[in-house]
Amino acid sequence: MSQRDGVKSAVSTSLQYVKQETIDPAKRLGGLLAWGLIASILTAFGFVLVALGLLRLLQDETGSAFQGHLNWLPYLITLVVVVVVLAVTLKRIGKRGR
Repeated sequence: MSQRDGVKSAVSTSLQYVKQETIDPAKRLGGLLAWGLIASILTAFGFVLVALGLLRLLQDETGSAFQGHLNWLPYLITLVVVVVVLAVTLKRIGKRGR
């Protein structure tokens, strides 16, 4: 084995190692980020639908409790529920980040 072949082999091995330790994990991380992004978008969409469902429930199924001058109350209740869920979510994210 000549010195030139040894250098080529060392360069080839080094390139394979760098590829194995940097590019392959980056590809896997990219896949995880893509699935995480899809999951967060679908979760946010689902949460919006649940909030709209709560609003419709309060408007339709409470009879005459929120009619007349109290017709704004279902919106306020829904807003408070959304803010509370958001606050709990952000608090949980903050704990996990520490």
